[in-house]
Amino acid sequence: MLFNSTDVAVWDSALALYPEAFKALAATKTDQSIIDLDKWYQTEFPAILASRSPCFINHDEIVKLVAWKLKRGKYRPALAKMVAEHADAVVRRTSQEAFDIISSKNDLKAAISKMSELKGVGPATASAILCAGAPDKVPFMADESVDSVPGLGKIAYNLAYYLKFASKVIDKAAQLKKAGSKVDSPHLVELALWADMMTDKFNLPRPSSSSSSSSSTATPAPAAAAGNKRKADDTPTVALSKSKETKDAKEDSTTNKKTRSTRSSNRK
Repeated sequence: MLFNSTDVAVWDSALALYPEAFKALAATKTDQSIIDLDKWYQTEFPAILASRSPCFINHDEIVKLVAWKLKRGKYRPALAKMVAEHADAVVRRTSQEAFDIISSKNDLKAAISKMSELKGVGPATASAILCAGAPDKVPFMADESVDSVPGLGKIAYNLAYYLKFASKVIDKAAQLKKAGSKVDSPHLVELALWADMMTDKFNLPRPSSSSSSSSSTATPAPAAAAGNKRKADDTPTVALSKSKETKDAKEDSTTNKKTRSTRSSNRK
């Protein structure tokens, strides 16, 4: 399992798999807008956020981000509709407060909770938003990345579970950064995990160390947003909840009780 590896070359090679792994995923989609959306999320959007002080996202951006998330994962139109209903001023204010929390306090739990105050935004979507502006502090909760981390138990789309996932990913990123890996942020760790799993899923070839090293330059690597850059030892505080989080991902809080009784795969 990739996550258990401490080999820098193995991790760097896994990250270099992302472009081809994403191409394979895109090839399965009828709607090819996913290609431009992923380019936007991985490279263009982080640069936009980095230019803002204070950092925030607007209504159009959160709608676009959710479209990316749903096309990359499981599509749920009800979620997109809920997010689109928010006023621009509310999205800006809430996201600015969330980014300020992660930037100034390194409090991941509080930042995710603040972002999740928006209807239709649960921990997974909140993590995608904050990850775009603070990839050095916040990993995105993608199913494939979560499934690649051992010891988490059955996946649940709530705050407590996300914090367990994030804690492990943040620790792994610090370990790899210290070892000199290119996979030196929580976002790049979850991106490498995603690429590794999707490479197996689509039975893609794994290039040799030399070829993967050269191809890794094409791998998306978001820059930290303004105000969110950190020192090498400035690790976000991840407060793991000891009690069951009752506020599960609000993004999927529809009246469909049958859906919420399943694996929670629709509660992202």
